[in-house]
Amino acid sequence: MARMVWLLVIFVSTTGIAFAQPIASPSPLIGRSSSGLPLSETFTPNSVFPPPSNLKPSPRVEVVKDPDAVVEVETKPEWSLLPLRLPKPWSGGADFGINGAAGNSDVFNFRGSYNVRRKTESNVLTSDMLYVYSVQNSKTNTQQALFNTRDEILFTGSKWSLFAANQIEYDELRAYRFRVGVYTGFGYTVFDDARTTLRTRIGAGAVRELGSDGSASRWIAEGLLGYDFRQRVTEHSSMISILDFYPRIDNWGQYRIRARVAYEWVIDPDTGTVLRFGIQDRYDSDPGNAKRNDLTYFTTLGLKF
Repeated sequence: MARMVWLLVIFVSTTGIAFAQPIASPSPLIGRSSSGLPLSETFTPNSVFPPPSNLKPSPRVEVVKDPDAVVEVETKPEWSLLPLRLPKPWSGGADFGINGAAGNSDVFNFRGSYNVRRKTESNVLTSDMLYVYSVQNSKTNTQQALFNTRDEILFTGSKWSLFAANQIEYDELRAYRFRVGVYTGFGYTVFDDARTTLRTRIGAGAVRELGSDGSASRWIAEGLLGYDFRQRVTEHSSMISILDFYPRIDNWGQYRIRARVAYEWVIDPDTGTVLRFGIQDRYDSDPGNAKRNDLTYFTTLGLKF
């Protein structure tokens, strides 16, 4: 009996010492949960799954109504996706217009275009394309395409620049199917601010006409004089004018003109919806089997970015 009492005293003493000892903290290497978070950090959805870097906090506002006033109470922010936008150097847009008739006369007209511009401190790259198609009573009246690109090298502190440009024309109803030109020269910026932009250019190059209907293909040396003008009229409207003059170097009496004047009105600034009215003119002093002047007017709806 005495022996059992001594065993019981020894057991209670040893277990009491064991329970009285403090539990050691885990080492830094193992002091993390299975999710990789420190054990001391509060477990929340944002701590386990942090928001992506392209998100920003968007405050949610609750409106509390009482008989006398409406009080806005700001609550905990929620996360919302940022709108997807191209990098700041890029700008441009696209537009199109359609009209037609059916019955005594079947008519279908389509016009579509795009333009894009990338501007940095040392470079300006522009590109645009226009396509026009018209058919009446199953007869094609117009099928034209005009594509331009121009790359300019800017010089810091100078209004002068160097450029290289090319132009591709397609016309189903002329003596040539394609006209491909390459040009180089100098540009000069007269104005370039938030309201007015005027850039001029002078250069030279060559154009290759790819003939059809038995017309011979040929190279023609041309000069180049032109300008780009843009005037901001109101906060949501602008006027645009672009002109390029191409005289033949061996015969200045023969020349081509490509000109466009347009007025655009931004209907919805949030979406970039724009309404555009304008005139496009193509003049050739030696057009072959077509008229010299080809004038079109248009109204189109498009988007800007």
